[in-house]
Amino acid sequence: MGIFEKIFRRHPHWGVHPDDHKLPAADVPLRALPLPERLYVPMQQHVGGPARPVVLVGQRVRKGELIAEAQGKVSAPVHAPTSGEVSAIGEITAPHPSGLAQLAITIDADGADAWCERQPVADPFALAPEEIAQRTAAAGVVGLGGATFPAAVKFNLGRHLKVTTLIVNGGECEPYLSSDDRIMRDRAEEVVDGLRIVMYAIGAREALVGIEDNKPQAIAAMRAAAAAFGNVQVRPVPAHYPMGSDKQLIQTLTGKEVPADARAAEVGVLVHNVSTCAAVHRALRHGEALVERIVTLNGGALTRPGNVLAPIGTPVVDLLRFAGVSGRPARLVLGGPMMGIVLPH
Repeated sequence: MGIFEKIFRRHPHWGVHPDDHKLPAADVPLRALPLPERLYVPMQQHVGGPARPVVLVGQRVRKGELIAEAQGKVSAPVHAPTSGEVSAIGEITAPHPSGLAQLAITIDADGADAWCERQPVADPFALAPEEIAQRTAAAGVVGLGGATFPAAVKFNLGRHLKVTTLIVNGGECEPYLSSDDRIMRDRAEEVVDGLRIVMYAIGAREALVGIEDNKPQAIAAMRAAAAAFGNVQVRPVPAHYPMGSDKQLIQTLTGKEVPADARAAEVGVLVHNVSTCAAVHRALRHGEALVERIVTLNGGALTRPGNVLAPIGTPVVDLLRFAGVSGRPARLVLGGPMMGIVLPH
């Protein structure tokens, strides 16, 4: 019997069960990356039209300040990940197998990491759902599970199609990666508050949080954070690849099958990633634009693997320097081994 026959005999419906290689990175508490000296902020880091720069070379900016505006109905604005000076607006090598160039704004950090003026909302549930979508869009929040689709566009779609169920994706089935695991362990209250704001924005009656059963600490943390809310259920799901895929998670949690030519909202559900929900929390409760994300640093060549909060635009060399590299890595992969890409340099 071949290896794939063994796998599918073990899991007869769908999926495979590769070694997850989550450890040791997953068990290291979340750390903040030291501020890089220079950040290269791409204008195309989301689904849809690239953002258009609204700053000039030599201009000083503060953290969270708008530096590029959205273009078109499906797009997202981009904000300064730290305070400093715009030193260049031009092409950099894209983190893509083609190695082609893409437009970016380069910011030389001043070390102060000083925020611009923010407008937090004490009670997001006192706002109209449309205003929550507008604030989420203005903050540049996009899907942080990998799809990078502008979150507010999905809010409006869900409200228009009258979805009843929010699926919160904490599957993270990709081997080696554990950023969602860590945010659920370390910031479960932010995730739960964010998903409740998303529920209100789209008009959903319930939320189902799907977490693979190989993440018991995340399941426990999320259940504790959601205990006071009867319409938020945390449900362990089998650790199969690709359980983190929207359609597979929807079918596992609800029994609904999304047709190949349809969107999830058309069967009454909408899916958002746990890290996206936490970003919605920060956008509304703290008035913070999306200027950083959690990055998993993992692999046999690293001496200090783990998950770090890194500003958008951080060069890979700064990440590797922080994680410590032993010898010469065979390759650098952005994303996991199943769907990631080998970086050109």
